[in-house]
Amino acid sequence: MALAEIASGPIGDVSDNSIEAREVSRFFGPLLAEVSLWSDWSWAVTRAVLVETTNDRPAEWTHAYVVPANCARPLAVRQVQDDAQVLPLGGPYPFPLQDSVPLAFLHEGGLIYSNVCSATLVFVATLSDPAVLPPLVQRAFALELAARVAIPIRKDTALARAASTAAEIARARAIADDENQRGLRPARYVSEAAFARAGIGSDL
Repeated sequence: MALAEIASGPIGDVSDNSIEAREVSRFFGPLLAEVSLWSDWSWAVTRAVLVETTNDRPAEWTHAYVVPANCARPLAVRQVQDDAQVLPLGGPYPFPLQDSVPLAFLHEGGLIYSNVCSATLVFVATLSDPAVLPPLVQRAFALELAARVAIPIRKDTALARAASTAAEIARARAIADDENQRGLRPARYVSEAAFARAGIGSDL
């Protein structure tokens, strides 16, 4: 698809002895890794129970965890709680309720620091298979790949710029489509006074 965008001949395999195969192979992997960072894709969000490791910052955090190998970007930390007995069916509430007071964590130096015991990490997973990409994301990926291989294959900067512009538009469209399907709710602001009335933060 990318080679078609720059009017270059197709390849049967990235191991083909051709400049097209060589350049596609060179840019393909790094670009696929970047796709994970384009957005908090709903289809790429997963979670894993974190493995605790030596805490080298005990004065700042009570726990340190190893970052999962397939974590592209951490989003939230969850704690183990009792099963809910009553939950709202709808309304202006965060879902899950733990989002009402996001649990603090720090991602630094290959570790997740948190004050949560037996923490679970919600994160965007790295991608290894382009087949899992939704159609609009596949389109954006192909156009971005075309933009990157246009100069080494076709030696055409104008073609590379045109493909890059088209890729930006396609990427924005894919991100907007994913967000629209999720129906994201804006986070509700809670003032410090409200936290104080609830007795939160009084022990700091």
